[in-house]
Amino acid sequence: MYTKPMIFPFDVNGKIYTLQDAKGNTIGTGTREVCEVLLYIITKPLSPSGKTQLLLPQRPNVRAAIAI
Repeated sequence: MYTKPMIFPFDVNGKIYTLQDAKGNTIGTGTREVCEVLLYIITKPLSPSGKTQLLLPQRPNVRAAIAI
């Protein structure tokens, strides 16, 4: 078939599209724009940085986080 996910028209009018994987299985349906966004999300490379940090707000008063 094909090697990467592709977008195909789903209806006769061409207003609804389907995103299919390499085996022909439907991944999602929607407008062309929705399918393009889904295609971008599933094919974008992972970020090279393996180190992720949570951005937690700093609390100057530690007791504010302790239930009294």
